[in-house]
Amino acid sequence: MKKIEFRSYAKVNLILNVLSKCEDGYHNIESIMQSISLSDKVTISERKSGINISCNHDLVPTDFESLAYRAAEKILIECDGDQGVNIKIDKEIPLASGLAGGSTNAASILTGINKLYNLGINSGKLREIGGELGMDIPFFIQNGTALAYHKGEKIAHFESINPPLWLVIVNPGFEVSTHWAYQNLDVKKNNLKKDRINKMILALKNGNPELIAENLYNSFEELMNEKFPETEDLKNDLIKAGALGALMSGSGPTIFGIAKNKNDAFNIVERMKFSSKFIRIVHTI
Repeated sequence: MKKIEFRSYAKVNLILNVLSKCEDGYHNIESIMQSISLSDKVTISERKSGINISCNHDLVPTDFESLAYRAAEKILIECDGDQGVNIKIDKEIPLASGLAGGSTNAASILTGINKLYNLGINSGKLREIGGELGMDIPFFIQNGTALAYHKGEKIAHFESINPPLWLVIVNPGFEVSTHWAYQNLDVKKNNLKKDRINKMILALKNGNPELIAENLYNSFEELMNEKFPETEDLKNDLIKAGALGALMSGSGPTIFGIAKNKNDAFNIVERMKFSSKFIRIVHTI
């Protein structure tokens, strides 16, 4: 039986600026997304027919309504026959954490089935299929560093950060619904300066961690700090522990801090080790 394994990399938002709400319920955004080394493992193997999904985390949905199932179902339509798949997901990315674990798994499933059955679908078409399932998925077809805009499905990739950026990520141990966050966000409160994104792009090109830290921004932070004050506490703790800057990723609640280098990342963790059950050192990819 043919089998293929993929790493599903998480992402952080170095900038997430929510601009306005669309008539279809989605929001126009501009965001700089960055893949990080924290990942799930997705194993896909041949099956005569049907879709079978298993996961090592009991709370991850695996039925026909799950994003993973819908991703498999959508790309299997491209097969000539009645092929099916077995999918095994080994989770390391926390659930509902702002790190897009579900979206990166879906992208791995699209890419994996395409390769498993030699469908020959190019990356542009895979991004299009992914965009029909979720706005973050097109980014994960290629990963790396990118500006996401429109509803998040339009992607412009940059060269990867060189040398890699070292981050400390901390999850407070509770989940946040992306739907709830967007429904409760007041976009009129946004205060992102117009040149912030251009400054961030320049900082990324130069691989300057200080300048990257200086230009972090997330529209959801004020809302989340009011609802869950512990997110602001974790951000402050990271900075006190030596991070150049810290930010919440996505709609939260995971916070990441930017370290000067790998050694500084380990020093930050040493100072932070009692602050959270989930704390990891990661790097950009």
